[in-house]
Amino acid sequence: MKSIYIKYILVFVTIILSGCENIVDDLNKNPNQLTLDAVDAGLFLNGAELSNINIQLGAFSRMAGYYSSQLIGFEQVDQERFLYNVTNTTFGWDGYQSVITPMREMRGRTTDNPFYQGISKVLEAHLIGTYASLFGDIPYSEAVSDIEDPRFDDQRTVFDELQILLQEAIDDLENADGSVIIEDYIFDGNRLKWLESAWTLKARYYMHTKEYDNAYNAAQNGISSSGNSMVFDPLNVAGENSTKNKYFIVLSGGPNTGTGDSYLIRLLDNSSGMSRNNTKTDETARFGYYSIDQTSAEINLGIANELEPQPMITYQENLLILAEAGARTQSFTIGLGHLNELRNFLNTGAFLNSNFSSEPYTYDAYIASDFDAGGIENMDGINPDRALLREIIEERYVSGFTTFMPFDDARRLKKSDSDVAVPFPLNVPTATQNVERFLYPEDEILSNQMAPEDPGLFEVTKVNQ
Repeated sequence: MKSIYIKYILVFVTIILSGCENIVDDLNKNPNQLTLDAVDAGLFLNGAELSNINIQLGAFSRMAGYYSSQLIGFEQVDQERFLYNVTNTTFGWDGYQSVITPMREMRGRTTDNPFYQGISKVLEAHLIGTYASLFGDIPYSEAVSDIEDPRFDDQRTVFDELQILLQEAIDDLENADGSVIIEDYIFDGNRLKWLESAWTLKARYYMHTKEYDNAYNAAQNGISSSGNSMVFDPLNVAGENSTKNKYFIVLSGGPNTGTGDSYLIRLLDNSSGMSRNNTKTDETARFGYYSIDQTSAEINLGIANELEPQPMITYQENLLILAEAGARTQSFTIGLGHLNELRNFLNTGAFLNSNFSSEPYTYDAYIASDFDAGGIENMDGINPDRALLREIIEERYVSGFTTFMPFDDARRLKKSDSDVAVPFPLNVPTATQNVERFLYPEDEILSNQMAPEDPGLFEVTKVNQ
């Protein structure tokens, strides 16, 4: 991991230079010569946002779906990943240079603008938190610095540092009223949406570290409506495929990935014999909306449609953090109340697009007796508190589709809460363990003398021990 500026910055500068005439005239006194310092600091934001989107919604996201039995890899590289046939060359840490470097450059040059300060810290925390969750110990305190071989920080320490960074971001954003930014692809300069995302991200990382009381408190300030969710809104640019939904892009290259007969789809399918449908829940519309047909990109009208927005940090996640953390640390009644807030939202159909909003769906509110022994959510007669927690976690598994939440939950709950964890199967019949982490990138292993020996796919990371 070397301290170099990322390719996109150089390309950006080159594009600007290409518009200047007589660029080779009088090289020693070139009035058109553009340096990095001459680029407005705010112009680094969109590139970093788009790079982070590609990382959060790209191959890592699909692999998390494979390893939580939500997606199936059907051909070529994605089939190999689905079958756990990956090596260190499969992975990369491009985000250090394409997200962290420009955000720190922007932060260092906008010390008088708390809006830029806050956004840069949220993006950094989002990227680094994803890496720490997926890989375990990672470079952070010495990353993107003059240190040639940065040390790998303890995963738990990284999450502690991100909580500090996010609190700084929150303080910045609360003081940023009236601050001006020149561009913002994600939220178009909406300060409140950035602030709420920072709180939900804090809550997410407290869930990772099982600090459920802190998670509940943070989520109370988190994303307050569906319209405030952090999503990628694909662009319909003529002749340009790269701006569209990430699943649509992958499927445009062949039948690589889809839902098939995954565990997720069986949960939603009323005819599967293991459906989660009951007298208060009809998943017909969500079943159709979530189904991804691998045979053709164009045939998909739901979550993989070419212009369908893709979630990253959402209102649904925030409500489910409140539900799970509330059930754990507050009371059964509070946990149930937050679960019903989500069900009330689902019952509006607002999470569906127009292709599925007319399909049947029902999410009636649950009552306490539904979780009593013999109730519709406790047919096997377990403790009612655990039955509620089981339903909340199953809803997290379903609502979190295409995000990292189901994979994160699977690893978080396997040891401490196996009785309520979603019991999805292994992808390979001969396998004996679920995937616990991703492999360190080969580039990092070869270039960083401080890189430890990779412990492998099945080594439990520290926050999940």
